[in-house]
Amino acid sequence: MTRSAFVAAAFLAAGCQVAQRAGSPVLRPGLPPAPAGVGAIRMEPAQRMLVRRGDLSEVVEDLTPPLVRTHSLTTSLGGYIASESRNDRSVNVSMRVPEPKLDVALDSLSQLGTVTSRSVSSQDVTEESIDVEARIQSLTAERDQLRILLNRAVAINDVFIIEHEIARVQGDIDSLQHRLEHLRNTSTLAELNAEFKKKREPGPVSAFFAAIGRGIGRLFVR
Repeated sequence: MTRSAFVAAAFLAAGCQVAQRAGSPVLRPGLPPAPAGVGAIRMEPAQRMLVRRGDLSEVVEDLTPPLVRTHSLTTSLGGYIASESRNDRSVNVSMRVPEPKLDVALDSLSQLGTVTSRSVSSQDVTEESIDVEARIQSLTAERDQLRILLNRAVAINDVFIIEHEIARVQGDIDSLQHRLEHLRNTSTLAELNAEFKKKREPGPVSAFFAAIGRGIGRLFVR
């Protein structure tokens, strides 16, 4: 049997198995097509997967309290610090918190200073997750049928061809499973990026001219 024949046989068998698992009848010549939507995965609004992200920028008097607060807050909410950086003028912290607690975290951190910007964005990845799950199911059925063909193969060349196809399909399955895991993790834990900038103190020259300005202003006060 040629490589194309093996692959065609595997696709036919895998397609039948996927249809049976999804609850759709296997079509036969002369029969009308199955009703649209049979076997499709439906998700209620409460089940939808949303990837949410919050961004906060704030001016503070001292950089130490915000840094301490982000760590304690993240721990108390059941999240973790993904990354952080600090210099003399600012602190940047990227954290992951449970999605329902994102607004709570933003409200808490907003009390540390003067907020200059605050935003929340969300992305609905429900349809993508459904598509990825369906592709994993289809490829898994294809891999299982290829394994059956492998057990029946006799010629060395046939064994080599089928093993190559199994490795290819398994690689696709692994890649899709990683993607699905990423979608689930990002929808469970929201991303929160906070930037705290230290309030600038006026230098000696600025303070001098500011004092002169105040003095001149008093001269015109009646």
